[in-house]
Amino acid sequence: MDGVRIRRDLGNGNTKLERNHLKGAVKGRVLILKPQRGSSLLSRLARNPVIAGIRDPKTVRLAIDRGMQVFFVLGGTLLELGPMVSPIKDVPDSLVFLHIDLISGVGKDAAGVEYLAKTLPLDGIVTTRTHLIRAAKDVGLLAVQRLFALDSEGVKTGLAMMRSAEPDAVEILPALVLPHLAERLPVDAMPPIIAGGLVETWADVDAVLQGPAVGVSTSRTELWDPSRGQLGAGV
Repeated sequence: MDGVRIRRDLGNGNTKLERNHLKGAVKGRVLILKPQRGSSLLSRLARNPVIAGIRDPKTVRLAIDRGMQVFFVLGGTLLELGPMVSPIKDVPDSLVFLHIDLISGVGKDAAGVEYLAKTLPLDGIVTTRTHLIRAAKDVGLLAVQRLFALDSEGVKTGLAMMRSAEPDAVEILPALVLPHLAERLPVDAMPPIIAGGLVETWADVDAVLQGPAVGVSTSRTELWDPSRGQLGAGV
C-alpha cells in the first residue's frame, strides 16, 4: 500500500507531500507512514507546524479565530469537553487530540478511551501510557505518545514504551532539548516527532523545526499564527 511522504525542501522553504511505496520510516526530514493512520495529521502540520495547546476553555475560540488546525486539549473536566471539542470540529479540516491523562472524570483505561471515542468527535488522544495508546488504536483514534526527555534513563524508558505501543506520533518534552538530542535518537525507527513544552518564542519554534520535529505544540497564544508558522516550517 502506498505511503505518504512529507519532505521539507530546505533550499526554498517549500513543503512537499509525495506518494511512495515505503512505510514506517523517517529519513532525515522525510517522514513516511501508512496513509490510513496519521497522514491527516502530517498534512495539516505541513501547512502549519504549530499545534494549539488548549489549557483553558476560554482559549478555544481564540485558537479557532487565529486559524489553527491542529489542537491538543491539555486539561478540563469531562463536562467541559463537549463545549471545547465541538466548536473545533466545526472548523473544516481541523484535528483535535485529547490529553486523556490530564482530563478529570475520565477513566484512564480502555473503557474510558472507548467512551470518549463514542461520545465526542475526537481525532485522537495524547498520553504517556502504553495501554491507552493501544486502546485508542483499537477504537480508530490516532495516538500520540508523550516522551519526557529529562535524563538518559527517561529517554531510554520512553523509547522502549514507544516501540511496544507503536503510536502514530511521539511528542518529546521539553521541546528545546530535541535539537541536542536528535543525534541520540533512533529517528529512522520512530514515528513522526512533535516537540512540546517550554516553547515561548518564534526563535524557539524555528530552532526545534531545524531538527527532526514536524510540529511544535504550545499554549502560548502569541505563537498561534498560521502565516508565521508556515514560514517556520521552511527553516
